[in-house]
Amino acid sequence: QMHGSSIAPVQGLYETPTNERLGIPGFRMVDGPRGVRANAPATTFPVGSARGATFDVDLERAVGEAIGLETAAQGGNVILAPTINVLRHPRWGRAQETYGEDTWLVGEMGVAFIEGAQGHVLASAKHFAANSIEDTRQTVDVTVDERSLREIFLAQFEKAVKRARVASVMTAYNQVNGHYCSENPHL
Repeated sequence: QMHGSSIAPVQGLYETPTNERLGIPGFRMVDGPRGVRANAPATTFPVGSARGATFDVDLERAVGEAIGLETAAQGGNVILAPTINVLRHPRWGRAQETYGEDTWLVGEMGVAFIEGAQGHVLASAKHFAANSIEDTRQTVDVTVDERSLREIFLAQFEKAVKRARVASVMTAYNQVNGHYCSENPHL
């Protein structure tokens, strides 16, 4: 379950192989904090920053539910959303996907989205952690003190795990304090 079946999506779905030996079905994932990105028609919702500007967690829960339903209708069982990084730089390539620059707001909106989506599919909160730069995202090493890490970059992920019981968390490409996020013993 740690790798895909191919690098390209199949009919708009990113797939992982079934584990026949253990009887574990593969995942069929769709990308899309704005809605299901697959080959069939689907709703395109406003970007996360516009939805965050509403401060309306009930509306965001409904958006999550709609995206969850559309993911299931397209044959997917995982939605690669929500993006719950805190916006730190306007040139970040995912700036429009997140809910804003306030950790509390990003966490509350992310929890609502996850609760709505997970009534139908699994959600994957992303990109853990301290991801807020685009052109050097695969090489940058974010050096951050423990207090800032916990209060700014991790608090919303903690909410997603503890309150919303998010099914998975997607790691970021970058390093944090000398270790890549997917291999970071501290994170």
